[in-house]
Amino acid sequence: MKKVISVFLFLMIPFYMLNAESSFVNSANRNTALRCLKLAESCLVGNDYENALKQAELGLSYDENISDLIYLKAAAEISMGRTKSEVIQVISEAFEKNDWVGYSKNGARILYADLLSDTGRFNESMDILDEGQMIFSADAEFIRIKNLYRMGTEASVNSARLKLNSARRIYPSDLRFPNIFFMFEFVYLMENNKINNGYEIPDVVRSISSFYIKKLPDYTGEHLELELLASFFAEKDEKNRLVNAIYSKNQTENPVLAIAGLDVGLFDDQQAFDMFFEMSGESVSLELLQILLDKIQNVEVQNQLMEKMLNFSGILEIDENYDLQNELIVEYELGRPKTIKYDKNNDGVIDLFSTCDFGAPAFVYFAQENAELFYDSYPSVSKIRFKDRDFTLNFLHDDYYFSPYSLIPDSYIQKLGLDFYVPYLNQQIAYPSSDDLFAKASSVTIPVKERDDAYVVYTLADGKFVNADFFEKDLRYAYCDFGTNLPVSRFADYDADGYFETVEIYDEVEKSSSLYDSTLIENNFSILLKDYPLYLKKILIDRNGNTFYEFTEQYLENNGKICCWDNDDDGVVDCQYIRYPAEIDESLVEETIYFEKNGSPDLILSTLDGVPVKMILKNSEVMVYAGEKNGLYWIEDEGTPEMENLILQQISSDIAQGTIELIKIEDKRISVILVGKNLYCKVLPDSNIADEELEELKGNE
Repeated sequence: MKKVISVFLFLMIPFYMLNAESSFVNSANRNTALRCLKLAESCLVGNDYENALKQAELGLSYDENISDLIYLKAAAEISMGRTKSEVIQVISEAFEKNDWVGYSKNGARILYADLLSDTGRFNESMDILDEGQMIFSADAEFIRIKNLYRMGTEASVNSARLKLNSARRIYPSDLRFPNIFFMFEFVYLMENNKINNGYEIPDVVRSISSFYIKKLPDYTGEHLELELLASFFAEKDEKNRLVNAIYSKNQTENPVLAIAGLDVGLFDDQQAFDMFFEMSGESVSLELLQILLDKIQNVEVQNQLMEKMLNFSGILEIDENYDLQNELIVEYELGRPKTIKYDKNNDGVIDLFSTCDFGAPAFVYFAQENAELFYDSYPSVSKIRFKDRDFTLNFLHDDYYFSPYSLIPDSYIQKLGLDFYVPYLNQQIAYPSSDDLFAKASSVTIPVKERDDAYVVYTLADGKFVNADFFEKDLRYAYCDFGTNLPVSRFADYDADGYFETVEIYDEVEKSSSLYDSTLIENNFSILLKDYPLYLKKILIDRNGNTFYEFTEQYLENNGKICCWDNDDDGVVDCQYIRYPAEIDESLVEETIYFEKNGSPDLILSTLDGVPVKMILKNSEVMVYAGEKNGLYWIEDEGTPEMENLILQQISSDIAQGTIELIKIEDKRISVILVGKNLYCKVLPDSNIADEELEELKGNE
């Protein structure tokens, strides 16, 4: 028994050694990844984001499951300017892995929640902070307040104010809270004043603003932007003092100062106008511009404003939903939109991009659909190209009108007597429906795979195919017409001589049929017809255009087919090949028939799995023997191996199917015919034909 146990333990040693070796490797990789984690943390703290990213990625190459490394990678990427969309994808993976080795999970939650807040996913942001062990910190409260303000409902805004009322006591020295408070409340104050000049600042807002304004001396000189926004909530004397103090420091270039100075009488209309555009530079906030326009009363300055906007060349920034982020960026040239960029959720990915021709849309790109729309003359669409599917819908002039956004005269600038057009999307990107597109399109252009650089142009009527032209670069190589009934005939020019010698007949078939081949249909007709129940039924080739087909091939179920050759182009079939349908586990039966000039069979050869089993010659069945050489058979009488060697030496290398060659070996004449891949040899009766006559006979054959 001890001996048996010893043998068993001896046999198990390699298994334990392999397990131990694998465990050792995993442990070593884990330790290396953790060292990279420490280095990445150190680099991130030192604002060395590039090396922090390198260390995080190096660590993940050793252990891809450590969530801390993924978080540090995301933190480095956002600091390096990667889009929020990209970073959200990275950091979400950290929570999917959920393998935390340090104390950085809450830090990851804060980053993730902040990114979700900035990209319009407010409820998800709240869940990240509140689910499980709720995070209580200045960072978390700041994000919660941002979310509540950005939700934009009366209840959520009131909740944001109440949270700020608490946060000002808990975090009195954290400038983020007064900043976010005055930024949002300034927007609400200005918008409400535009709608109703009798707007009353809520008591809770007065209380919070009064608290922060009293502390402003602590921040004087360092945070003038905060003081500037706070001035709009100060009492009259305090407001005058704040605005004058900010202006005297000459340290801010915020165009809001022009509005604040105009309010307190520090600037007249002309000064405010000059300062606003000087401080705005090339980028002007539409909201601030509207506020300025609403306040300027001097007619001469109003005329200057009209002239300014009539010839405005620069950037107009538009915050559609008052989330303190500009979703819409419009570049103007001479008072007309030139380019439009719309980032609906501020994730760094442009959802809509448009170029304009003297203010009228000329081109629009839709990111979600990855589609490009081109105008003939707005709003008449000329074509729409789908980049990922690489096909284009074309439209005749005035057949299809579409506007992805509205261009509306700004009501404030309109008061000056000028129609200054501003794009309006209101967080909704209009996109045409597929049914409308195909119903109105005159044609569709899409690549096909059967040739390099090939594409097909389908002509459409009421969304249905009328005909198709197939091109290789600029050379048309095939065409077909789509009638109301099947089958469909496609005419192809495969030898590029300009004559469409090949007819391909396609018919309808059940998708369960063995004849259905979606890959073939996609390759020949494009992805548009990939799922259409068509199959290639028959091919006919007429190379000289005399209406006699030199070759036809018809396809049957289960890989069966019938091929016919008319070698002398007289309209009579010279040879026919039949491959009978067969299931996968069935033997393959093939039959080759050669015909005489009158159409009657001359030779019929039947094979089973490639092996000849029956031959009928001149209506008589003859014996067929396998020769010594592979692929060589004897009819009626067997030849010798020496004869086979001589036959293979003398036979033409390019012998055609069904062609008989006569070979003389010593005093014997042998006829040889190629059927399929096999040579069939027959020793002819003795004859007194001279060699010269034999050569002549061979030539005639």
